[in-house]
Amino acid sequence: MDHRNETREHKEKIQAMEQMINNTQENIHKAEQDIEQTALAARKEKLEEENDKRVESIENFRREIEEERSFL
Repeated sequence: MDHRNETREHKEKIQAMEQMINNTQENIHKAEQDIEQTALAARKEKLEEENDKRVESIENFRREIEEERSFL
């Protein structure tokens, strides 16, 4: 594989991960709205736990993006 193809591949991976971050941020926002609207403590707790995992995922995506950028 030549350098141009490798560069393109890294850029595509970065773009895909950036889209995943955006989607995850949207899901966090939707869950926060659900948390505000639900009266069920168990449901709130579950949504908060899911959001904690989403925040962790975003951090991991950002680390992976930095790694991919190091190859450019």
